[in-house]
Amino acid sequence: MKRVGIYIVSALISVSRLDAQDTSALAFNAQEPEYLRDARMEWFRDAHFGMFVHWGLYSVAGGIWEGKDYAANGGAAEWLQNAANIPADIYEKTLTPLFRPKKDFAREWARMAKAAGCRYVIFTCRHHEGFALHDTRTTTFDAMDVTGRDLAREIINALHEQGLRVGIYFSLLDWHHPDAYVEHGLPAPGGVKNDGRDNSKYVEYMYKQAEELFTHYGPIDVVWWDYSSEEIQGEKWGARKLVAMVKAHQPNIIMNNRLYAFEKNSQYSRANGDLVTPEQHIPETGFRGMDWESCMTMNGTWGYSKNNQRWSSPRQLIRNMADIVSKGGNYLLNVGPMGDGTVPARSVELMYSIGQWMRVNGESIYGTRANTIGRVGWGRITTRPGVYYLHVFNWPANGRLHVPLAPAIGTSPRAWFLADSTRRELSIESGSRGIDIDLSNKTFRDENNTVVVLGAEGRSLAGLGVFPGEDGTYDLTAGDASLKGDRLALSLTEEPYINTWMGVDSAEWTINVPATGKYRVMLSYACTDQSAGSMIHLSAGTGNAQTSVIKGLVRTTGGWEVFKDWDAGILNLSSGVSRLLIEGEAKPGLGVMNLRKVRLVPVQQP
Repeated sequence: MKRVGIYIVSALISVSRLDAQDTSALAFNAQEPEYLRDARMEWFRDAHFGMFVHWGLYSVAGGIWEGKDYAANGGAAEWLQNAANIPADIYEKTLTPLFRPKKDFAREWARMAKAAGCRYVIFTCRHHEGFALHDTRTTTFDAMDVTGRDLAREIINALHEQGLRVGIYFSLLDWHHPDAYVEHGLPAPGGVKNDGRDNSKYVEYMYKQAEELFTHYGPIDVVWWDYSSEEIQGEKWGARKLVAMVKAHQPNIIMNNRLYAFEKNSQYSRANGDLVTPEQHIPETGFRGMDWESCMTMNGTWGYSKNNQRWSSPRQLIRNMADIVSKGGNYLLNVGPMGDGTVPARSVELMYSIGQWMRVNGESIYGTRANTIGRVGWGRITTRPGVYYLHVFNWPANGRLHVPLAPAIGTSPRAWFLADSTRRELSIESGSRGIDIDLSNKTFRDENNTVVVLGAEGRSLAGLGVFPGEDGTYDLTAGDASLKGDRLALSLTEEPYINTWMGVDSAEWTINVPATGKYRVMLSYACTDQSAGSMIHLSAGTGNAQTSVIKGLVRTTGGWEVFKDWDAGILNLSSGVSRLLIEGEAKPGLGVMNLRKVRLVPVQQP
């Protein structure tokens, strides 16, 4: 009932404005009052977990064309036409006779998504190949003409039966249409040229297909456009007219930002869409003040790949979710069904593994918001008012989980394992550095992600930094670091490390130094023979002043996961809150290094 009420109010406001000036839909999106935007985005912000489905003619091929596998080693199976440079007529003639979806495939998808804990599903109604899953009057290159079935309607109806929200992926590219945009930063198979094409005919064709989808298939909750280049974006696609039409028929719809060039998500504007869409990675700090969604695969390819067996583990996927939600985002996890609609067995197993964890720990995901305490080395934190969900990835060696939070005066924090239905309280100690929770009882430990509920209110102490141990040594884990760089990331392994150090990126730790002194810097790092030789720059100081500096040359350890200790030199640390910064200065190979830990060992003065 709540959803219907919001829908009607928003519809009246949106349509009335669009009637007055139907070319200003994007401007209205940017100027939308916050209370209306919040109402429209509420379900999405609460859901946090959706399933992406890539399925089309390419699914029949499974990444293979004329005996060559284009996807087994990480290639994109859904881009087969482009990768193999297949002419559109040959592609159509070869694959359409083989595309025969089984009965009730859509219900299988919907049941699986529901069991996994997904709250919404986005499916490729048409991908770059141009094949439409809905019954369209614009072309015979569609499911109805090929199979005699309106596959989009089957999918949408099945999702609605399960109470799931529905999203449509709609490709702006079309490798089948003779007048579609090519070149100008847009990929296309066979070296075709844009010269001689009447792109306006294609834009009108695309508009008509979109209009069919958003007028004849009931409520659509998300439209996922894909994709644009710096040269072909926005009005090249007729964005104002297109968005005005979509909003007129689906006033509460949520749009991504890919009607515009999307590589630089930090340049996002609400006039470009409602959310930004990092692909195949999790941004280090999320996007403050923005709604966002990380779309990721299970095995490196979106469409079905017959021979790709590079599957992620349940632990990786579950931790990805906690990581994303702790930064305020949504997790859109992809499956790539086979040509008949069957989801690969391993994908099904992984989805059900996530569902098993969510049935116990879903409270720590649904309806929660981003971490408000600050970075912690042992895992991630999601929140709701007065409650912190502590996602423990790395079990503390001493059995005590440290949370840098000072409880509000007059309050008594409480903690328990979310998996414990009895909510038996855990022992807590509070001090000047924060809260310590006794985790010596391992009954509810989950190797994928153990969630501890902390009922407390207070202020963060994360700004005080990492304190030294009893012997004065700092053990700075990769999880304690603040990372800066386009691809620099933290592995979600049992003992995390900083990886994909691909450029002049940096890792920074905040440390609390009780007294000025000299410290020997020991790095636990890994590097291959081919990438050895990068120069790194280590510095320390207070505020923005880095007063103590050393440099070093990264040597091989024999592999990216072969970690060795490196005595990098001595830094002078001043008392107070200091910053330790490690920057890559030069990179002769693939990457700088993987970094697992930094130890700062006090140097005894003679």
